[in-house]
Amino acid sequence: IGWLAAKPPRRDIVKLAKQRQTKIWWDRLSDWDCFLSPLVRLEIARGNPEAAARQQEKIKVLQELPISPEAKGLANLLVARKLVPESAEPDALHLALAAFHRADYLLTWNQTHLDNLELRSRIAELIRGWGLIPAKVITPERLLEEPI
Repeated sequence: IGWLAAKPPRRDIVKLAKQRQTKIWWDRLSDWDCFLSPLVRLEIARGNPEAAARQQEKIKVLQELPISPEAKGLANLLVARKLVPESAEPDALHLALAAFHRADYLLTWNQTHLDNLELRSRIAELIRGWGLIPAKVITPERLLEEPI
């Protein structure tokens, strides 16, 4: 959501490309059933007040997913098993929420912990061990390439 409300970067073509791809995805929002993690709202609130206001306006169209004790438990286990670092505990909750709410995709540009190549299969195995299917962690750019 941050890329939608951010001012266009002047000299960073990678950031500019991410912003453009995010806007293209947003313009096609109705192609998917999209939901919002409550954590995103908290992340927005911690940011620049002007940008936060623009982001809050954008997310009004998205339904927020509830956080269950079970999802918290799975997130805690992802951290306890060191599949997600303690410093990235919100990322573990994003993964757990996506699985508990049966999301096909978890959309993000931040793939450091959410789609760590070294840990991806172990994270998926743990989630499957809870009888859930892990969401595919994907960028807006890659999602636009997926068949609908």
